[in-house]
Amino acid sequence: MKICHVCKKECEDNAELCPVCGAYLTSDTEEIETTEEKIIENPVLLASIDDVVSAEILRDILNSNSIPNSGSESSEGAMKVVFGGGFVAEEIYVDSCDFEKAEELYKEFLES
Repeated sequence: MKICHVCKKECEDNAELCPVCGAYLTSDTEEIETTEEKIIENPVLLASIDDVVSAEILRDILNSNSIPNSGSESSEGAMKVVFGGGFVAEEIYVDSCDFEKAEELYKEFLES
């Protein structure tokens, strides 16, 4: 098993990307080319959202602003308990180079 360096999730040996946060799992740092989507090479946690609907809205805002993002939502829709007894429906990661703009959009979203 491979361990993600970002979120510490155990991943399959043949996995190239972490299924939780989208981090690149191999030690090779050469740039990956993809025709359909940008891979988040340096994932940074933007937000931990406790509401599935709010998480989806934030991801839509990021997508409409061409900011690649990846969430940790489970395929079963289960929430996870976090320190202090709170619940998190989804953790949203963005690339470190997009973090500043994504953070601005997130703050605007919270104020709306």
